This record gives sequence, C-alpha cells and structure tokens, in this order.
Amino acid sequence: MRAMTHFPDVAARAAAHGVTDACSLCVRGAVRQDWLPVPGDRPALLVVEAADSCIGAARRAAHAFAAVRCPAVDATDVALVVSELCTNSFRHATGWWRLRMHGHRDGLVADVDDASLRLPAPRAPDTRDGTGGMGMLLAASLTTTLDVFVHAGGKTVRVTWKTPRG
Repeated sequence: MRAMTHFPDVAARAAAHGVTDACSLCVRGAVRQDWLPVPGDRPALLVVEAADSCIGAARRAAHAFAAVRCPAVDATDVALVVSELCTNSFRHATGWWRLRMHGHRDGLVADVDDASLRLPAPRAPDTRDGTGGMGMLLAASLTTTLDVFVHAGGKTVRVTWKTPRG
C-alpha cells in the first residue's frame, strides 16, 4: 500500500494526455498510466453517501453497478470489498464515508472516502472472536490494485478491478 500526499491538478493532467472529457475522479487520483481515461470514455458513476444510506445499501448498489457496467469483473467480489471498506471507514474513522464507483472500458474503480487522516493499519485477523482484521486483506486479495490517498479533508481508499483482455 502506498500513501499519496496530494492529488495532481485535474485539468493539467487531463490536458497532458489529450483528454478533454476526462472523468475527474480518475484523473485526480490516477497514479498509473493504464488508468488514465481515454478521449470519448464517459464513465458511469455511482455515489453512495453514509448520510443517505447504509453499508448494506452500498454493498447492494455496488453489486448491481458492477454487474451492469463491468460484467467481466466478479460483482460478488466487488460487493464484498465495498462492504469491508465502508465498514472500516465507519469503525475506524468518524463514521462518515462516501462510496464513488466508476467504470471504464478497461475496468472498475471504487473510492471510499472518509474524514480520517490515519492510514489503514493491517492487523492479524481475528478468526476466533470475529473482531475483524480481514477487511484490508480481503480488499487487497480481491482487487487488481489498492491505494490510499491522504489529503486535507481525510483519505481515499481506491481499489481497482482490471478487466481481462480478450
């Protein structure tokens, strides 16, 4: 896991890659060349706020979104990862979280924002008493990438699922 301390300027990054209609979520936090949006790619977007919903609703919405927008990705894995990340934000941050998902031709991106500046700290899973420790391990093992971006308003945990090339 890497911690990023800033977001690049959206307009400058998009312009540098010839993209005029970029998804600001991807451009703002993209740290890999293969996740930059391409001209003409207008991603679908799902936003679920803790204030308006619950973790179960976020999980169900993520499953439905993945199944429709990116069927090559396992929607059940997406739902599990989203559930774990939202639960972590609820338990270990302030309780406030926001899920943002968007799909592109090459994959699916999920961002979970919260107000805490503290980085997620992996810990030994408690398989006996069920007190946790599995969320970040599951997220890392069921996704293509997992990154943490720290910014003035808190942090964003970003996970991606890359679709297989065929």
